[in-house]
Amino acid sequence: MVTYETLGVRPFINGSGTITTLGGSRMSEEVLAAIHEGAGAFVDLNDLLVKAGAFLAKRIGVPAAHISCGAASGVQLSAAACLTGTDRDRVRQLPHTEGWKNEFVISLVDRHTYIHQGIEVCGGTLVRVGSETAVTSEDLVGGIGEKTAAVVHFLGKQTKEQLGEVIAGANEKGVPVMVDAAAQLPPRKNLTELVEMGASLVTFSGGKGLCGPQNSGLVLGKEDFVEAVRLNSSPNSAMGRGMKVGKEEILGLVAAVDRFLDGSDAEDREVWRERASHIVEALAGLDGIRAYVLAEGQQASPDFAPRAYVDMEADRATETLQAMREGDPSVVIRKGLDGIVVDPMTLMPGEEEIVASRLKEVLSA
Repeated sequence: MVTYETLGVRPFINGSGTITTLGGSRMSEEVLAAIHEGAGAFVDLNDLLVKAGAFLAKRIGVPAAHISCGAASGVQLSAAACLTGTDRDRVRQLPHTEGWKNEFVISLVDRHTYIHQGIEVCGGTLVRVGSETAVTSEDLVGGIGEKTAAVVHFLGKQTKEQLGEVIAGANEKGVPVMVDAAAQLPPRKNLTELVEMGASLVTFSGGKGLCGPQNSGLVLGKEDFVEAVRLNSSPNSAMGRGMKVGKEEILGLVAAVDRFLDGSDAEDREVWRERASHIVEALAGLDGIRAYVLAEGQQASPDFAPRAYVDMEADRATETLQAMREGDPSVVIRKGLDGIVVDPMTLMPGEEEIVASRLKEVLSA
């Protein structure tokens, strides 16, 4: 069997979070079993996508759902949907949108360049508002003009309260709102609340908080808009043909969502708090550091997961990150504003003990 070792790639313990470049998240046995099931048969892919979407929409409690090959793909397909609607001729014409409503009002506060590029690749023209540090609802609504196809809202960089204001302003002008909520699960209520607020399309990553396949995404929203997403998606001969999501990932994401909905935000928080607390307690009394758990709602932190924060001098933090990654086993954690941060969301049971031991060893050296 070919393994990471065969390829000379070194796995690590991930204490940094559900980050794309680190592999997203890890899948449960149920999800892996669903992927195995999907790989063992031939099916009509369009039929599978339609029925998987219908199943998820009912299971979640939203009007419609579609599985994309990632959150970025979901946002790009959402842009295509806002350009074409369910007009198949327009679907075939992309990216040629001359004479259409083809402008997307988008803030500068999110630096994910690929989101901006993806919209432009579809034939959209960006109307950038605000600055790299702030954007107001007035900026976003004020950017709407006669050629606006949609307003883009980055949940996380922008607040849910602001989203409500943007939706209200956009509705008055008959303009849909797309929400990039890639990393905004949990809390579980985001699966329904954002659509209930009036967003036309909402995109989540399948490989982050949902713990599904990394190359999967979930697009939820109004039925006609989600149908337009599907028409622009693979396996159709459309803009999204290259964004293929396979039968294996489709079944895997359905299983991941089903499992996620059976879980509890409170139970998740408690598990993460215990893991973060174990790390903090192991570092008690070490010179030159301050370790503590920071949870949702504390010190204006928007983070859902309680995390272990270890404050120290900047140079020492850099050295610690390097030593943790180069050690055995390799542990990847990330730099914070005042030191380092350990995110327990991606730690497997028992790995908090390894991280705590390694951190204590490195910081005591």
